[in-house]
Amino acid sequence: MFHSFGLSHKNRPGFASMRTILTALILACMTGLASVPALADPGMAAERVSRAGAVDDGHGAVIISIRSELYLDDPLQVYFLREGGSIANDRDVVRFERRQGFFAFGNDTVEYQIRAYQLAPGTYRLVAHGMNCPKVPAEDERCLIDVQGIAGAEVLSRPSRGYGEDAPSFQVRAGSLTDAGDFALTARNTIEWSPIPAHEIDRARRGFARLPMAPAPEVPEDFKLKYGLHARTFEDDRYRRY
Repeated sequence: MFHSFGLSHKNRPGFASMRTILTALILACMTGLASVPALADPGMAAERVSRAGAVDDGHGAVIISIRSELYLDDPLQVYFLREGGSIANDRDVVRFERRQGFFAFGNDTVEYQIRAYQLAPGTYRLVAHGMNCPKVPAEDERCLIDVQGIAGAEVLSRPSRGYGEDAPSFQVRAGSLTDAGDFALTARNTIEWSPIPAHEIDRARRGFARLPMAPAPEVPEDFKLKYGLHARTFEDDRYRRY
């Protein structure tokens, strides 16, 4: 809890004293926060790489873009399950994230954000997306969170959904480069796929030019993005249910 300090003109501390007080307040705040256990994000965060030489032996490189036409007040997480694994095992699930730009004054997540990562070989299938989810959503499952409001606790839904075996997938091969494409969260609360335009991906591919290309991703027609993204606000389910 923060307390106010009533200081008169005569006993007002100098800069060094004020710095001591501020430091104490910050440490007290940090101590209070540390007492609240933070929930770990489900899945394993993909490891970024910038060039072919940074890819570990026995791994492949993946170029992917994550976008959202919804304003993200928390990071959007998109989950892929490695073939033969289980969503209940974090080591079988790879997690990609997209968040709102720190200095953005509006929704900047409709723009491409192309990143390269290294992954172990295998086939990775889209299994879910979510925000503030304590676990990877199962097929057609939504994430609900408790929010303390003026009138008491509320249960609100968040943009989230689990997908079945007909979802898009991409293949990773050791020593190869995979162009996984763009996965975008739409206002329909669905992740939809589209190819990354050549002029957007060319720069990202330069550092991996010596790597052979892995097969193109497999994307069912129902998951292909048919409309352009438009920046939209984010509302909880008092106004829109995801």
